[in-house]
Amino acid sequence: MIGPVLQFEDLQRICQPDPDKPPPRRGTVEAWAKRIGLPITYDSRGGVITTVDAFNRALGIGSPAANDGMLGAEDL
Repeated sequence: MIGPVLQFEDLQRICQPDPDKPPPRRGTVEAWAKRIGLPITYDSRGGVITTVDAFNRALGIGSPAANDGMLGAEDL
């Protein structure tokens, strides 16, 4: 983890169902993130990253972002 950013290796450890097996692949991490409603983006190495705040919100334990509910360009 770098500051508030969860890197691909962090997400692999979090979503891994069995620590005795090899780490999950990117597709598995992406599917898991989608399933729990976790927004992700890609780093320069092709791995997925997200923030601690986004992870907490996906789990329902974070506070909403200051701009939640604001109109975006796609809403115009």
